[in-house]
Amino acid sequence: MSAEYQSFSPAVQAEMKRLKEHDALAFIFPIWWWHLPAMLKGYVDRVLNNGFAYGANHLHHHHALWIGLAGESKTQMKKRHYDEAMTQLLNVGIADYCGISNSKVEFLYETLESNPSHYDMLLNQAYQLGLNYGKDQ
Repeated sequence: MSAEYQSFSPAVQAEMKRLKEHDALAFIFPIWWWHLPAMLKGYVDRVLNNGFAYGANHLHHHHALWIGLAGESKTQMKKRHYDEAMTQLLNVGIADYCGISNSKVEFLYETLESNPSHYDMLLNQAYQLGLNYGKDQ
């Protein structure tokens, strides 16, 4: 069933309209249990519907950027391949499935660190990701 024949809430319709107005997507989120937080997972479930984002139609976006805020270190994320699992889920399971072939996942590590210079480094890293968004894909 295509999206034009489905009934969506006004909030979901507003999000679909907003997605149509842009050619790229960026999601910044905290990592919960090695996955998307419930609010973002719910957004994906409610807005990226069959017939709108996949199936008969796909998203028209050229790029997707996923920035996961990890309280853990890079070593801890790699220990059980959580980074690879999340990257596969976001790049292939969501973005590619919805027609976005240029999807990139980045992690900002140790976001619970209390050292101000660490936060400066994380903010600079996030700034650089946004500044170069789409240029390297």
